[in-house]
Formats: sequence, C-alpha cells, structure tokens
Amino acid sequence: MFALPCLSAASDQPPRSACDFDGFDLNAKLAEISKSTIAYYACEAGKKCLSMPLKPGDMAVLARSEHDWTCAYLVGSKGSAQGWVPAGVLRPIEADPNPPLTAWLGTWVQDENRIRIEPSRTPGKLSLDGEAYWHGGRDNVHEGAIAGDVTPRGNRAHYEEGSAEACNIDLALIGNYLLANDNNKCGGMNVRFWGVWRRSRSHPER
Repeated sequence: MFALPCLSAASDQPPRSACDFDGFDLNAKLAEISKSTIAYYACEAGKKCLSMPLKPGDMAVLARSEHDWTCAYLVGSKGSAQGWVPAGVLRPIEADPNPPLTAWLGTWVQDENRIRIEPSRTPGKLSLDGEAYWHGGRDNVHEGAIAGDVTPRGNRAHYEEGSAEACNIDLALIGNYLLANDNNKCGGMNVRFWGVWRRSRSHPER
C-alpha cells in the first residue's frame, strides 16, 4: 500500500531513474499539490530531466517514492506527464469508502471530455452520459461516447456495454475527483476515458 514519506524538505535533484507509471489503478492514492513547485519528467540516466511547473490544486496520481521524491502521474494546467514531484508538497486526498449516491452527481471534466452523472429512474443506480475526443493532425478527430446506468459499490462503479469485448470503464470516487480506467474500446482510435476527472465548478458537489 502506498504511503507518503514524512519529509521536511526535498533534495534539489530528482532521481536519475525514469518514473514508470503503469496505468490508472483504482487502488492508487491521489494527492493535491499544496504549494507551487517544479516537477520533472523524462528523467533517464545520462539525460537532463524536463521541468514541469505545478501550482496549488494541481493533481497527482501516486505511484512510488524514491528518497525525497514521488513518482506520479501529474495533471497541471498546461498538460499532464508522468514524473517526479517533491514529496513534501503532496497533500493526500481521502476517499469515503461508502459515499451517498448524491456524491457522484454532477458533470465531470477532463480537458474537453465530459461525463455527466445523474440519478437513474432505477433506485440505487446512476445514469452516465459522456463523450471523449482525440485530436490528430489535419483536423482528424476521433470520438467516443458512453450512455447507461451503473450500480455503485462503495466508492466504485463499473460501466459495461453488454460484454467484456465492448466498452468497459471502472470508476473510483475519491473526494471531488473520479479516477477512471477503461479497456481502450470506448470509441475511435486513441480515445480514452481513463485518468483523473474533476468535478465541474458549474456543478458543485451535492
């Protein structure tokens, strides 16, 4: 189980090893950046890391620690990357293991992608409606869409379009965020519903 190290200050230099992020495991821990800092990605032996500025409120999906640094999938205002962030600036986000259905409601956003969650007509279920996009060159746009009901179990929910060979998405509600993983079958080429989704400010927590 991942644990944040108790450190008073991070060393100046990030690890020389690559930050290998294996995917969006729903058991992963989430954290917010507590103060402005610089993270580093594309770190490999013999090469200079690339810097990534982060500000308070930016997100991190935690993977592992090495000395004063944490390897994480980082979501900032100017993009995302898997990289090293000083462990001392991470503020863990606690997950309610049994949130009420109302905690799921609202519009969840990830860049231009959207997932809207509303009460279902069936008691105990939620209705999902979402779309995701991938932009290639020369105005080449691939799209994906989901629509259907899910039955939350604790802070988890599973969306499935009829079979394991069709679109499948696993969701975890962690604070005011959704962590999602899919089977890469929910739309056109390169369209994914995975990653961190923020609750839209226009649809605050119920």
